[in-house]
Amino acid sequence: MRNIYPFGKAPFVILIIAIVSGVVFGWMRLRENDSRPDLILAIQAEIHVKPYQKAIAQFNKENFVIDEKTGERRNARVVLQRVQKEVLMSRLQSAMQTGCDVPDVVEILEGTIGYFTRGPLENVGFVDLTERLREDGLLDPKNMVQTRYPLWSSREHIFAIPHDVHPTCLCYRVDLIQELGIDVTKLKTWDDFVKEGQRITIPQKRYMIDMADDSMIALIILISQRGFDLFDAFGNVAFDKPEVAEVIAWFVHQTSGKTRISFPAGDGQNFYQAMNEGLDLFFLTPDWRTAQFQLDNPRQKGNLALMPLPYWADENGDPLPGSYRTGTWGGSGLAITKHCKNQDLAWKFAKYLYTKVEDLGERFALTNILPPIRASWELPEFKQKSEFYKHMFHDEATGELKADFVSIGEIYGSQADFTPPRYVTAYTTQAETQLLNVYYAARDHYVKHGDEGMMELINKKLKENADYVRSLVARNVFLTRDAEKAAAAKANAEAGTKSEQEQ
Repeated sequence: MRNIYPFGKAPFVILIIAIVSGVVFGWMRLRENDSRPDLILAIQAEIHVKPYQKAIAQFNKENFVIDEKTGERRNARVVLQRVQKEVLMSRLQSAMQTGCDVPDVVEILEGTIGYFTRGPLENVGFVDLTERLREDGLLDPKNMVQTRYPLWSSREHIFAIPHDVHPTCLCYRVDLIQELGIDVTKLKTWDDFVKEGQRITIPQKRYMIDMADDSMIALIILISQRGFDLFDAFGNVAFDKPEVAEVIAWFVHQTSGKTRISFPAGDGQNFYQAMNEGLDLFFLTPDWRTAQFQLDNPRQKGNLALMPLPYWADENGDPLPGSYRTGTWGGSGLAITKHCKNQDLAWKFAKYLYTKVEDLGERFALTNILPPIRASWELPEFKQKSEFYKHMFHDEATGELKADFVSIGEIYGSQADFTPPRYVTAYTTQAETQLLNVYYAARDHYVKHGDEGMMELINKKLKENADYVRSLVARNVFLTRDAEKAAAAKANAEAGTKSEQEQ
């Protein structure tokens, strides 16, 4: 506890109570005020405050409601509150269970929807948006990137609008790459990447890539890029597959032993020091992280470049079925709480905030975050070349390898349709822990015994740990019952569609 808060456990608990009480008081005060707002929007990311405030001001100007007290027509009143993630999540959970006051609209983060969907669907504290999304064309692939919905779904029901796509590319030090004679255009497969990494890696001095070996981030990106996930669309445990075992073995080889090509650069100052000193050359980089690099490490302006992830290949060098050239990292979604008294207004506001195309270009220029609304990608901001990032290519006339500035919107947009889905459940955290334990066991075995017996160990541990998570899921009769119903309904619908096509 003292590592978290130096003054001891009791003061820490008092501090948390004070913070939560302050948040509760803030929401209640807004509700009790004579000029109380029609909607309260709670968000967590500071970078969204200014653009959202601008959108809210315009929405309030353009939309009208009937005042409950006077019966007169007036402008809508939407208010924004920024709250820390931990406080918001704990407040929402407890308030939804006890019926206390909560915000009307909430921006939640990747992985959190499972906290609210543990029980029966009818008890979820968020409004089911599935039919509203369908009626407004947002379940049409021509309008919206569909692979982002699983982050905000449970048992085929969607509870939030996706804010982003977050394709993940590789960012690299182009100046060092040129010095070392690495032709990134030839790094098509992960095998190509590893071979080049082993050539240039000098232990304790230079490594090919930054990959943390004490968290799930890199491993999950690689597994999802291979076309697999911890769960399937119906919440069934799905990570004990031979293909997942192969990815784990690959990850062990790159993070351990004499032939490793990765080094965990860490976070904050340590990370940027590793980037600036050339300790790591390549970095897993979703769209939002490019903006972080620009803000936190301006000295690398013009020295960084972007490329798609290498793909997983078979022995002939051909892409493996179901694999992608990108992964995904992070995400936000906008949910409407059932507490909201004017859910139609909330839905109108949610669409205004997330899908109004005219506003998305300005936000992209600020955050580099690719929205899932396809029409927005045609805006000038998405095609503007960056002054910070480059890409490398072979000049058609001379064949020379060159570097030029690139459009961030276009390079990430080119991967948007290949961004793999992530299925989040109430047991995602437990599944991540169990998968990480498999990696730890495999790494320890590899360090002591090498490859002999490692694959057998990985497959054995995967099965054992996946079965453990299955046992946890099985105890939740509501979750399993609804998942079975959803799976059966989908199978019947697909069978009906197939029958119609055959006729």
